[in-house]
Parts: sequence; structure tokens; C-alpha cells
Amino acid sequence: MDHQNEPDQTESYLDGISRRQKILQILEENGEVSVNALAQEFAVSPMTIRRDLHFFARQGILETHYGGAHLSKNRAVVPNFSSRNEKMMQYKLAIGKKAASFIKEGDTIFLDSGTTTIQLIKYFPDVHATLITNSLSAIQQLSTNRKIRLIVAPGTYQEQIGGTLDLSTIEFCRHYHVDKSFVGTLFCSLDFGITTTDELDAALKKTFCAQSTCSFLMADHTKFSGNSFVKYGELSDFDYILTDDELDTDRKEKLEKINSGLILC
Repeated sequence: MDHQNEPDQTESYLDGISRRQKILQILEENGEVSVNALAQEFAVSPMTIRRDLHFFARQGILETHYGGAHLSKNRAVVPNFSSRNEKMMQYKLAIGKKAASFIKEGDTIFLDSGTTTIQLIKYFPDVHATLITNSLSAIQQLSTNRKIRLIVAPGTYQEQIGGTLDLSTIEFCRHYHVDKSFVGTLFCSLDFGITTTDELDAALKKTFCAQSTCSFLMADHTKFSGNSFVKYGELSDFDYILTDDELDTDRKEKLEKINSGLILC
């Protein structure tokens, strides 16, 4: 039996994420890593470290070699928040407007820091609500709204997502249960599920959905034509899927069979 993809029984999900984040830091600083050295540093087995390195290798971040790994010269770079925010704006605005229409008086809300999800801020209704978010843009835009109780998730600011994100962000959000969560994604495969590029981002999105009574996935039609590496859910996990009306007929029909909460905006 192949145990390469099985986690250590004593290791928690967040422990694994934390270790891999630190391995990435070491890689960025040194350019290469040793399996045995990392195993000693993190007090885990060499097999666990090899599994971590293979995880990054499949993303094109590094190349493994005997006894270790080195950074890949051709590794892909995810565009930062600002550049992603400019793409497909008309569709994102339509999705944001529809999402905002679901917010009611007294709601408690999780808001993801995605470039599509934050568009609902422009259409936020004139109601009293509690908003928990890691989005810097949402915080800036809503900080003067006296009707909104704004709870800021802690963590290290990450330019790539336009908000805070580290282990403390996830642990903080796990202490809350809300009425509605609004979550974005990089890709939504009809076959594979919902994916993003970063483990921490995936864990936070998964937490938002698990800790809410009603969950909304917000994704323009271009997100349904690819895959990223880290899966955090199924399309059937959400109560509603909000996308724009440019979604092609074939995908629309298949998606409706997976989730009856599909709404074209």
C-alpha cells in the first residue's frame, strides 16, 4: 500500500500547513532544502518532508532531487490582487450587486478577500449588520459606515490576496458562526471541485463555509474553465453559486444538476 499521501496520525491539518509555509520561506531564502535537515528541524519523518516537497513540486514551485529540492526557475507567479481586480470587472460588479441583495437587517457575515466578493461592498444595503473579514479593501470602504459592526480578522497582510492571512486568521474565524458567507475562488471545475493556489487561503475559505448557515460562492464565468492546485470544496457544498450570464449553456446545464442554487447575474 502507498502511504505517501497519508498524513501523520498525530498531525493536525493546520500543523501541516504551518510547516509547509515555513519550508517555502526556507526555500525562498536559500534556494534549496535538505530532506534530513527539514525532518530534524520540524521533528517529523523524512517521508513527511518528502510528501511536502512533492506537494510543492506538483505546483511547479520546486524540483526534487536526491536528498532534497531546489526552487524551480520557471515557477508560476499568481498575479497580485490589484491586477486581478481589474479583470472581468463588469461581471464581478453584477455578481457583487446580486450578492448584496441577499444581505438583510441584523445579518452576521463572513466576507472573503477575493476580487469578486469585495464588489458587494459597493452595493451594501442600508441595514445593520456584523461583518467579519480579512479584506483590506472591505475594511477601508466600510470603516465609516456606522450601521456595520466591523470585525477585522488578524494576520499578516498578503498583497496577493489583498488581505490578512496566516494561521491566526483561520483560528480567529473558527470562533464565530455567521448567517451568511461570501467566498470567491480561482477556479471551479465541474469535475474536480473548487480550487485555489494557497493552502492557507483554501483553509480560510473552507472555514468560512463551515461556520455559516448559508454560503455563497461568487465566481465569474471564466473561473469554470480550469483548475488550481489546492481543493477546498465541492460545487455542491454551497447554498448558492453566483456567476454572470456569460456562462456557456453546456456548463450551465451541468452546473444546475450539481447545485440547484445557481444564479446568473
